[in-house]
Amino acid sequence: MAENSTEGQLNKNGKAQGMHPNSRKNLDRRWVGNNHAKKDYSITRIIKEMIDEPADERWLDAQDKGKGLTWRQAIARRQLIECVRGNATLIKELNERLDGKVTQPISGEGGEPIIIKVIYDNSN
Repeated sequence: MAENSTEGQLNKNGKAQGMHPNSRKNLDRRWVGNNHAKKDYSITRIIKEMIDEPADERWLDAQDKGKGLTWRQAIARRQLIECVRGNATLIKELNERLDGKVTQPISGEGGEPIIIKVIYDNSN
């Protein structure tokens, strides 16, 4: 008989459902759920750590090599070049950043959340 066999095993209801070792309820709980977003696997965390490191020369344009640019400087330079070339999306993004457009939702006074109260008139 195979090790993973469910032959002869029954649950409390007298059925074999859920008795296999690979059944969801029998799996190790560490692997259930959203594991890719945990801190150890966060792409954002990795990028934040790398952004101010010197950029790898092989990824830079010829005119930028040997200048000792950080990744942040290289990205900003590439965005400016693309704006000059007419990339409408990047032009809009750059304008919003330079004009001070808010990039996050606006909060109420003192950082409190904005409360929206809706009153329905059910008199009809």
